Amino acid sequence: MNREFIKNMILAKQYERDAFLSLLSPSIAQHVTVIEKEVKGIVVDLAKEWALDVSAAVSSTKQQKTTESDHDKTVKKVSID
Repeated sequence: MNREFIKNMILAKQYERDAFLSLLSPSIAQHVTVIEKEVKGIVVDLAKEWALDVSAAVSSTKQQKTTESDHDKTVKKVSID
């Protein structure tokens, strides 16, 4: 998708939001705005937690692989009778 299309879609959604808020009474519109900010905050927090979980899983997997490869390189002495 080109940037102009994305900009136009974002602008259209902003107009849609403004039109919806204009249909509501000012006190209810204010509550909706507060709820919108809270939901955005929740989504950001969830994204951060998800990113931390994914990065921790990736780093632990890499650490396990390096640990396993270190064990594979050790030499064991075998005596033959």
